[in-house]
Amino acid sequence: MIRNALILGNGGRESALAYKLNSERVLVHAYPQNPTLAKYCISANLNKENFFESVLNYIREEEISIVVIGPENYLADGIVDFLESNKVKVFGPTKSAARIETDKSYAKRLMKENNVPTADYDIAQSKEECIEKSKKYSFPLVLKVSGLAAGKGAFVVKDRKEMESALKEIYDTEQFSKANSRVVIEEFMKGEEVSLFVITDGENMLALPPAQDFKRVYDNDEGPNTGGMGSYAPCRLLSPALEEKTLETIIRPVLSAMKREGNPFKGLLYAGLMIEEENVRVVEFNARFGDPETQSIMCTVNSSLYDIFMEVAEGNLTTEKIETNSLSAVTVVIASEGYPGEYKKSIEISVDDNTLDRNTLIFHAGTKNDNNKIFSTGGRMLNVTSFDMGLEKTIDRVYSNINKIKIEGSFYRKDIGKKGLKYEIK
Repeated sequence: MIRNALILGNGGRESALAYKLNSERVLVHAYPQNPTLAKYCISANLNKENFFESVLNYIREEEISIVVIGPENYLADGIVDFLESNKVKVFGPTKSAARIETDKSYAKRLMKENNVPTADYDIAQSKEECIEKSKKYSFPLVLKVSGLAAGKGAFVVKDRKEMESALKEIYDTEQFSKANSRVVIEEFMKGEEVSLFVITDGENMLALPPAQDFKRVYDNDEGPNTGGMGSYAPCRLLSPALEEKTLETIIRPVLSAMKREGNPFKGLLYAGLMIEEENVRVVEFNARFGDPETQSIMCTVNSSLYDIFMEVAEGNLTTEKIETNSLSAVTVVIASEGYPGEYKKSIEISVDDNTLDRNTLIFHAGTKNDNNKIFSTGGRMLNVTSFDMGLEKTIDRVYSNINKIKIEGSFYRKDIGKKGLKYEIK
C-alpha cells in the first residue's frame, strides 16, 4: 500500500509536519504551497471556488491514504465531516468536536461541568455586558473573544486604561467582528504556561513532548500577543508526574465528556496549561497542532507519525508510547517589522540554506515563490529551528545560525528558550 498523505495548510506548522512525514518516507502532497512545502511535497492543484469537492476529487485521483488538517479554519468549516462522509481517512476532529477551540465559551462550560481546573469566568454577549460583568474581577483580568482570532484574541488587562483599549479593539474594529459575539471574562492566572499536545482517538491518548510558546512580540514577554514568536521542546516545566496528572485530571475528563455529548474528539488536542508549583489549570484548548510549537516538537520525535495518524483516523489508537530522540529543539520566528499590527508585505527574502549547519532547518511560514524569488505574504515569515543535546547548546546554535540570515525590515526575539534553562536536568 502506498504511504501517502495530503496536508491542508501552508504555514510553519504544516512545513514542519511535511518535514517529519517526508523523513518517514511518506509521499506528501500539500495545499497551498510555500517554499518549504515545495521542497518536501508534491503540490496539490485544488480549486478554491469549489474547495471541498476539489479536495475530494484530488484524493481519489492521487489515491491519497490520509488527509492531515493544519489550520483551525478548515476544521471550523467542516472539512473533516465532509471527507469522512465520503469514506476518506482524516486526522482531525469534526466541526462539532472542534468547538473546543472555535467557541471558547463552550470550552469553559465543558470544563466547569466536568470539574476541570481552569480560571473563574463569565460570558458577555455585548460590550455593555462585558463592562458590567468585568466589575466583579480585580485587575489584572483577561478578556478573550470566544471565536477564532488567529491567536490574537486574548487581552491581559492590567488597569482601567488598558480595559478601555481592549474593549475598543474587541468591539469597535473589524479584526474581531466575526469572533466577538461572545467574550469570555476571566480571572488572571499566575504561573507559567506550557503546551501539551495529545494525540487521541477519543479514548486512547498519546502525549507528545511538552513545549513552551513565546506569545508576546518582544523580549522578556513584553508587548501584545502574537501568533507565537518562538518555542522550545521538550519543556521540563511539565515534569513526568505533572504530565500524568494532567492527562488524568484534565484530558481524560474532557474526552469522556465530549464522547458522552456525542462529539467524540479525535485528532490532536492541544492543551494550553498554566502551572503554578504543583497546580495545573487550563488556559485554553485548541483542536489542532500549535504554531510554532510543532516546529520544535517535530525535531524531537522518532515515532512514525504517519502510522499513528492512520490509527487515529481508523478510530483505533494502539501505539502506546511516543519514541523521542533525547534532543532539545528551539524555534525562532523571523517576523516583518510592525507585526502583529500593520506590517510591511512582499519583502524579498534571500536565504541560502547551505550557510546553515546540518542541525538547523528553515520552515517557511508566510512566504511565496514568485518567478524564482521568495516574498513575504504574512507577518511571521520564517521559522529557524535548531536541535542539539541540551537546551543551552540548542539556544546557542539557533542564534548563531539566525545571525547569518539578513532580511531587510525584519526582527526576531533574542530570548527564545532561555526561561526554560532553570528546568533543565543538570
